[in-house]
Amino acid sequence: MNAKRRSLSPALIILALVVLAGQTGLGATGRYLDVSIERYVGPALFGWGSWRPIDDRLISVRVSSLVEEDLQQLEEISVGCLAGLGEEAACSLIESIEYGLQRAYAITPDLADTYRVVLTNKSDALLGVVLAIDGLNTNGSAEIVGTAEDKKWVLLPGQTVRISGWQVSSDEALAFSFGLPSQSHSDLAELRGSIQSYIYLFDPTDESYAKGTEAGALIDQPTVQISFQSATTAPVERIDISYARGEVGLGFLCEETNGAGIRISSVLSGTVAELKGLRQGDVVTYINAVPISSCEDLESYLASRDPGDRVVLKVHREGRAFLLTLELQE
Repeated sequence: MNAKRRSLSPALIILALVVLAGQTGLGATGRYLDVSIERYVGPALFGWGSWRPIDDRLISVRVSSLVEEDLQQLEEISVGCLAGLGEEAACSLIESIEYGLQRAYAITPDLADTYRVVLTNKSDALLGVVLAIDGLNTNGSAEIVGTAEDKKWVLLPGQTVRISGWQVSSDEALAFSFGLPSQSHSDLAELRGSIQSYIYLFDPTDESYAKGTEAGALIDQPTVQISFQSATTAPVERIDISYARGEVGLGFLCEETNGAGIRISSVLSGTVAELKGLRQGDVVTYINAVPISSCEDLESYLASRDPGDRVVLKVHREGRAFLLTLELQE
């Protein structure tokens, strides 16, 4: 095995600027890890429902040079591997690391859907995976740092695990569900609407790596009981999946009435408008006591608001009028 490490070439750096919008699939694919998001469909009673993958689209691919400290660490590990201190499969992976890779995907879920994250280790060695929802580590609920010090799920070679909730303590968990900003478990507003996976390869020359339980192989769940010493400080791979819609909205399409207010022409499935019971044909005349005379008026007002803001609509339906409070979603 050649212990000499190669630096990131200028051509590879240019690749970071490529945007790949519009490519769709049923899973975010990385070099070492595959990530997919599944939603629960059907009645929860008696477990008659089923899990179905959510279609995603690839937005961008970004590559970056390894930091000098990680390059030095990888050199030392490679020397140790040459001396026979690590298993062959893990050492081969270490030797293949030349750059960091980040892929960004997007999904459009329905509000209130229960979901789970499916992680598949594509490699022949242990992986350490930091899974963050809205900027919080699903393994303990702490704010992520973005380095190897974050608490990880440890996946065995070739293992697939399904994570469906927050491990907030040793005996308490919260189920994942897509919700409005105020329903997020996170206070990090700028990271709401994101699912992030940070992937680390372990150091096969570390004497403690093989110690601990392999309970993950028995219960088919990730475990933190396997000792794991990362080969790098920064992740060797990162997969981001955004479930934010990109702009604030109420979840309906509108049309002009040639009079006061705007008419709802369609209510979008899985949005706050549907959850709150708005219907096709409803007429909205005010938003937060501001008169609405056109769809443009509504768009202009919403452009000045943020996700999580609450608004009060005056709605007219079948000869009656009522007020309805909604929370703006992304």
